[in-house]
Amino acid sequence: MNKLKPCPFCGTQVEIHGGLEEWKPTFYDPDSGGDPLYVSCKCGLEFSTGTYDYDEFAEAWNRRFKDE
Repeated sequence: MNKLKPCPFCGTQVEIHGGLEEWKPTFYDPDSGGDPLYVSCKCGLEFSTGTYDYDEFAEAWNRRFKDE
């Protein structure tokens, strides 16, 4: 499992939310399977790639401009 880099704006360590593990059926959403993985930082940054794959999400989150 890839370790996530901190938020590029405030430096806070972030956690991934969403995915199948956090999904619970509701009256309005009884069978979707949950939200894609996402990061929501306390500084206001929100990030999602629309994927349910942790490694793919972590690779996208950890990619920085200076790395390329």
